[in-house]
Amino acid sequence: MKNKSLLDRYLLLKPFARVYIEWPILIGVGVAGTIFSLSTILFYPATNIFGFTLLIIGFIIHGLSHKVHRQAHEQAERIEKIVTTGIYSKIRHPGYLGLILIYFGFAFAWCIVWIFVPVVIFSILTYLTAIKEEGYLKENLGKEYEEYMRQVPWRFIPKVF
Repeated sequence: MKNKSLLDRYLLLKPFARVYIEWPILIGVGVAGTIFSLSTILFYPATNIFGFTLLIIGFIIHGLSHKVHRQAHEQAERIEKIVTTGIYSKIRHPGYLGLILIYFGFAFAWCIVWIFVPVVIFSILTYLTAIKEEGYLKENLGKEYEEYMRQVPWRFIPKVF
């Protein structure tokens, strides 16, 4: 894994570092949409309420993941053990699920159609990060991680995905 592509390097960045790239883009698109009155989503203010609800749920899920997994903001290479308690006993990537919910929360809260472009891109990148991280963990933690994957088959949503 020495000659990583740009995408691989981005996907395996320390998750907290990605915040400095992704959130300014989301906020910038939201602010620009507000200033320039870009196309808005229908059903205002219900979409605002839905968006803020997603934001809150996303932050709660993300926080729960950090409560039981202190290394969750580390790069995959630094993860030393598998956490199987708390929310990790239901899904394998609750921190990433929280981020995806936060991204969509931003979009619905701002009610600007164009913000969905970076939201979808960042959500896909987050999904790809989970896949890449799983490959790395299987490679480095072996049977222990494979057993965890059998015990907790759901990446993001129990009994769905």
